[in-house]
Amino acid sequence: MDEEQEGRIIIVLTMLAAILVFGYGFYLSLGDEYVFGASVSGESVFEVNLTPGVTYKFLIDGGLIGGPVSIDVTISKGSYVPFDESFGTDPLDTSTVYYPYEPMFTVKEKGTYQVHIDPGSSGSCEIAIFDVHK
Repeated sequence: MDEEQEGRIIIVLTMLAAILVFGYGFYLSLGDEYVFGASVSGESVFEVNLTPGVTYKFLIDGGLIGGPVSIDVTISKGSYVPFDESFGTDPLDTSTVYYPYEPMFTVKEKGTYQVHIDPGSSGSCEIAIFDVHK
């Protein structure tokens, strides 16, 4: 095996290790406190049960490679909309970080809410809703 092949193997192994570490880190960040989590690669609608009096935070993780540039998120129950936010990346960041980062919200009514995700471009990401009190 020549030096060029060794270099390519080292690069591939380094990238795989970084992806595994980053993915495991996101999994650990979810811990037991998340109330909802999903992988999104296109426009999607999910259902989640939310409770009044609880403060929730919303997180988007685009991973190291390939997350959408922007994402629109609406959480609603009928005409009641407690969360409507547009997330975007900062082109100067070296990793995919979405701003606003971890915005918080509460709901007035207990029940099943629709989580509507609309990525503004191609790519996949992980989304999660956390109970900040757990």
